[in-house]
Amino acid sequence: MKKYIEKADKYYRDVVGEMRKVSWPTKEEVKDMTVVVLTVSGILALFTFAVDWVINTVMGKLL
Repeated sequence: MKKYIEKADKYYRDVVGEMRKVSWPTKEEVKDMTVVVLTVSGILALFTFAVDWVINTVMGKLL
């Protein structure tokens, strides 16, 4: 049992050590990245809608 506790302790210390090395973004960077993600998602949604509409229209006229 002691062996498992030592392994868990080492794992925890390793995780804490690695998390200290992480370069966390600032609030402003998070806001900017969120705007980019939402904008790109909206553009892709509109593109998908347009392609779907065109395909449905063409298939409707062919059939």
